[in-house]
Amino acid sequence: MNYLEFDKKLVEKYYQKKCTPEEKSVVEQWFSDLRNNKETTKSAKQEWEQTSSEGNKKELLANILYKVHYNIHLDECRKMKETRWLSRTKSVYTYISAAAIVLLVVLNIWLWQGESSLTFKEAVFTEIYAPDGSRIKFNLPDGSSGWLNSGSSLKFPVKFTKNERKVFLDGEGYFNVKVDPKKSFVVSTKYYQVRALGTSFNVQAYHDVDSLEEVTLETGKVQLEKRKKDGTFKKILDMKPGQHATLDYFSSSVKLVDNESDKYTAWKDGKLIFRNDPLERVIKDLQRYYNVQIEVEDEQLFAYHFHATFDEETLFETMRLLKLSSAIDYKICKRKKNEEGGFQKQKIILFSKN
Repeated sequence: MNYLEFDKKLVEKYYQKKCTPEEKSVVEQWFSDLRNNKETTKSAKQEWEQTSSEGNKKELLANILYKVHYNIHLDECRKMKETRWLSRTKSVYTYISAAAIVLLVVLNIWLWQGESSLTFKEAVFTEIYAPDGSRIKFNLPDGSSGWLNSGSSLKFPVKFTKNERKVFLDGEGYFNVKVDPKKSFVVSTKYYQVRALGTSFNVQAYHDVDSLEEVTLETGKVQLEKRKKDGTFKKILDMKPGQHATLDYFSSSVKLVDNESDKYTAWKDGKLIFRNDPLERVIKDLQRYYNVQIEVEDEQLFAYHFHATFDEETLFETMRLLKLSSAIDYKICKRKKNEEGGFQKQKIILFSKN
């Protein structure tokens, strides 16, 4: 298929999520065809490099592009029923990369030829989301990269400002920041900000976890800042490599632990590491990692602490190992259908062996 023959209106409908199932299938099939069409991809890339466009149009194109191929990516995530997500991402990203080049060319040509009236004056933001039970790798406009954990979202501008590179996180994200001494990199959450120049660190700030947030520094240096009532921020401390900080906004407490950074960043590599962690924390991490619901039948189980490492084990293998190494037994309930015809989360009940 020639990329110039593709239906502009159909792409716009897909972008706006207004396609019928049949139309949606046509768009995704087009992207699928591009996957192995090297000549089309090469031609499109050359066209893009030769085509000029105004700065604001380029930003708009990038925003549309991000949302369209992200929607396709999201559908791929939903279709993946295996828990070993990381082993299957390579083909998905190859598929998206080929499609991205060509779609950007098509949209650029349409706008360049004056066939679109889409304009904007303010900074354009895009947002990516990691579905429950998945982990998403991302790249930012400045060359920084990272991972987004299950149930998390990251909002950022298509183009960073001259003075600052600021992103907005809800959930958990690992950031590998590209060095730029003249422009600090800031991760803004509900209660805090993490400011860096060039470093790697992890931030956990799920909006539904009371006032607690966590920051783990692997390399470099970061500055933690607390949000004040007037919306400005106050510096509270500088972190050193290997440190993990637990922050409680309302009590203003800060708990620092040294030499445990790998424990809090292992999730991006498909691992779960517990070192004398209470059952409450184990349950929280398992629920997020496997997208399941865990209930505790015997309250006495909360007194147990766990020391274990799980490296991309399936849910059933992880539960079996927990049973072998503790006084915990479990029951995996049969999944029930919801009102929409899909299935509810897998439910697991924990109880004492005795």
